[in-house]
Amino acid sequence: LGRYGPGSVAISILLVAFALQWAILIQGFLHSFLHGKIYVGAQSVVSADFCAAAVLISSGALLGRANPLQLLLLTLLGVSLCSLNEYILLSLLGVRDSGGSLTVHTFGASFGLMVSRILHQPRVGKRKEEQEPGQQPEVFAVLGTIYLWIFWPSFSSATTSSANTEPWALLNACFSLAAGTVATFVLCPVLCQGSPLGMDATLASMALMGMSGEMLPTPFGALTGGFLAGLLPPLGFRFLT
Repeated sequence: LGRYGPGSVAISILLVAFALQWAILIQGFLHSFLHGKIYVGAQSVVSADFCAAAVLISSGALLGRANPLQLLLLTLLGVSLCSLNEYILLSLLGVRDSGGSLTVHTFGASFGLMVSRILHQPRVGKRKEEQEPGQQPEVFAVLGTIYLWIFWPSFSSATTSSANTEPWALLNACFSLAAGTVATFVLCPVLCQGSPLGMDATLASMALMGMSGEMLPTPFGALTGGFLAGLLPPLGFRFLT
C-alpha cells in the first residue's frame, strides 16, 4: 500500500474516463430505449459523473487487491448495476435522492465491500513493510478531502427535484460539512491516539445530506445530522478496522 498511492491516482483517472462514457451509453439505453436514440445533454453528463463517483467509492475498497484490468472490468459491471439501480429508484419508484446518498454512496460502498470480500485472499508470511500504508496515503487523503470540501456542496445541489430547493441543498451541505468536520476533529484524537487524523472522515456528513439536503428548511437539522455523522467514521476506524 505504501507504494500504491501514485498508481492509484493514475488508475482512478482511467476509471473515471471509462465510466463516464459507459454510463452515458447505459443510462441513455435505459431512459431512451423506446425512442430509438440516446439523447446527450448536461443532465446526462451530471448523471454519468454521479455514476463514476460510485465506481471510485467502490474502487477504494480494492486498492492493492486488483490490477488495472480487473478494475476496468469491475467498472464495466459497476456502472451497469449503478445505472440500473438509479433507474429503478429515481424513475420507477420516484425516490428523491439529489445528492446520491442511495444511488452513489450506499451503492458504491456496498458494491465495493462485496467485491472486496470475493477477492479477499489471506496472505501468510507477507512482509510487514509491504503492509504498512506509509505517508503517501495520508497526503492524498488530505488533498482529496480539500478538493471535495470545496466542490461537494455544488455537487449535491446539481440535481435537485425543483429549482427553488437548490439554495437549501447548497446551504445544508455546507452546514453539515462544517459540523461533521468539528465532530471528527474532536473525536479522532480521543479514539485514535498516536494515529494520523482521518481527514476523509470529515466527508461522512456530506453523504448524509445527499438525500435530505433539499428537504430541510432550517440549518438545525443539517448541523445536528452532520455532527452525528462526523462521529461515526472515527468509531469505525477504532473498532471495525
